Amino acid sequence: MRSVLILSPHQPTPAAARASGASALLLRLGGFEREGREAARAWARAFIRSAHALKDRPRIFAQVAPAPGGAVDADLAALVSPGLDGVFLEACEGRAHVRQLSVKLSVFEAEAGLPAGTVKIVALAAQTPAAVFALGGYREASARLEALAMDETPLPGGETARRTARALLVLAAAAAGVPALDVAPDLAGAALDAACAAARREGLAGLAARSPAQIGAIERAFSEP
Repeated sequence: MRSVLILSPHQPTPAAARASGASALLLRLGGFEREGREAARAWARAFIRSAHALKDRPRIFAQVAPAPGGAVDADLAALVSPGLDGVFLEACEGRAHVRQLSVKLSVFEAEAGLPAGTVKIVALAAQTPAAVFALGGYREASARLEALAMDETPLPGGETARRTARALLVLAAAAAGVPALDVAPDLAGAALDAACAAARREGLAGLAARSPAQIGAIERAFSEP
C-alpha cells in the first residue's frame, strides 16, 4: 500500500478513482452529524459495491469512528460487505482499541457472509496525545493489523510534536512488523518528489493524498529499489 487516495462523499466514481493508479482508496465519511453521517455511509456502501465489480481495482478502505462508542457499529453495519478490504480506525489509542474493533469486525463479517479476517485494520495511531504514548504496544495486537498511520489531525505542540509523533510511529510500526503511513504534504512537482523521497528515507512505507495528481510521484518514490 504505497499510495492511498483519500476520497470524501460524492468525489470521483470508482472507475475514475481507479484511473489514478493509487494502491488503495480511502473513503472518509466526514463529521458525526447524524444525517450527514448516514448519507456518507450510503455513499460509501454504494461506492464499495460498484468498485467490487471492477477488474484490477485498488484496495478499498473506509475510515470508521473510534472503537469505543456506538458510531463505529453503525459504520460497520453499513460498510462491511464484499469489496471492503479494510478500515482506518480513527483515534486509535493502542492495542486494546485494535482488539475491540477486531471482535466487532468478526461479527459483521459473519453477518455479511465474508470469511473471518477479510477486513483489515489500519490504526490511525497518532491523532491524540494518549495515542502517541500508546504507540509501543501494537505488537501482536491483531492478525488484522495492516499498518499504523497518521493524518492531518493537529497535536498539542504543533509541528515539533508532529515530527516526534511521526518518528515514534515509524519505530512502533517496525516493532509491530507492519508499515507506517503518513499524509503527503500539499506540494507538487520537484518539491513533492523531494518530500516523498525524504519520507521513504525516514522509514515510511507510503503516503496518502487528497489529489490524484500526487499519486504518480508517491508510487514512483516508494516503488523504486
